[in-house]
Amino acid sequence: MRKGSLKLVVALLAFAMLAMACGTEEAGTVGDPSSAPSADKVQAVDLRSGLTGLLTEHVYLAALATGSALRGDEAGFNAYATALNGPSDSNTSELVDAITSIYGDETGAAFDGLWRSEGHIPAFVAYTQAVAKNDTAGATKAVYDLLAYAKTFGETMATVNENLPAAAVEEGVKHHITTLKTVVDAQKAKNPTLVYSSLRLAYKHMAEFATTLTDATAQKFPEKIEGSATSKAAGVQATLTSLLREHVFLASSATGAALRGDTASFGAAATALNGPTNSNTASIVGAIGSIYGGAVGKAFDGLWRSEGHIPAFVAYTQAVAEGDTMGAEKAVNDILAYAATFGETMNSVNENLPADAVTSAIEMHATTLKAVVDDQKAEDRTKEATDLRAAVHHMSETTKVLATATVAKFPDKFTD
Repeated sequence: MRKGSLKLVVALLAFAMLAMACGTEEAGTVGDPSSAPSADKVQAVDLRSGLTGLLTEHVYLAALATGSALRGDEAGFNAYATALNGPSDSNTSELVDAITSIYGDETGAAFDGLWRSEGHIPAFVAYTQAVAKNDTAGATKAVYDLLAYAKTFGETMATVNENLPAAAVEEGVKHHITTLKTVVDAQKAKNPTLVYSSLRLAYKHMAEFATTLTDATAQKFPEKIEGSATSKAAGVQATLTSLLREHVFLASSATGAALRGDTASFGAAATALNGPTNSNTASIVGAIGSIYGGAVGKAFDGLWRSEGHIPAFVAYTQAVAEGDTMGAEKAVNDILAYAATFGETMNSVNENLPADAVTSAIEMHATTLKAVVDDQKAEDRTKEATDLRAAVHHMSETTKVLATATVAKFPDKFTD
């Protein structure tokens, strides 16, 4: 991952707000855009969305690593395992930095050792290797190690924060293990429909765990954290963070499957991404409609699903696969035209969203995701993993803009 992205996340979780392309800073008092947050405090709304991003990313990167391993894609496995758990510029290193920024160096170092311990990520690798070899005994041992880790994790978290009951945390980690194990089993069975339905559940569970962790942390450190982690404003930002980042993950999974000729996986990922129901798009539309109303929700649905967005990325991927330069250029132009339309439309429903700034954000979304597709075509797995993380992290910035503008427009809806 780029150094700038790492610094952005650390700043979010330490003593600053995310940089915004437009809009105003989230107020310390929910629903009052005029009040300024304390300069020396983390905002609970941002802490929650930041941890949501990191913990959900943990699940998706793990699934990308195990999926690569079970396909026999060693380069893909290594690239995503490094993006997940490398010593620096990785999901784990950023999560450790986030914990350290609040709990201090000693707890951060202990958390690093715990998160990287043999019973966690290495045990998932061991389970995947055992499943690949049909090694029942090896798979059973790996699950045993994972469950033992869940208990240790729960007990350890309770010692550093009395607001995190050991048994409850242990159950949360067990659920993480169970849901991700289901994904691995579906990957082994070559059942892509089950892979993506299970992956969405595993991903969503970690968003819920992020809420638990943030709320407990805010209670323990009121002198460091301002606001409520369970406020309505925090909820909408965390929800949109999870959904918009998932949009990028699923889109890249679909394009990756298409470029390796895996029609079944492409279809399953595309359905999870943009299906009429029980999909990422349906969830985003539901979130927007619940705040802006049914009419705006319906219009947003049509805009999000329009030909210039997801279908244009599919067209770009197909053109790249065929070496069709003209087709690829047309697809890019269609996406850029969509960005302008999206910016104008969002401004028309919320004056706190300047059209030019929103257009620029969507153009950056298109640029970063296009880079991932190009890496997939070139089979450069290391660059693919790095560029994917950059594309996903960009959506956190876009989310901050959208959530802040939405709270500013509907203060009555976000007064707790």
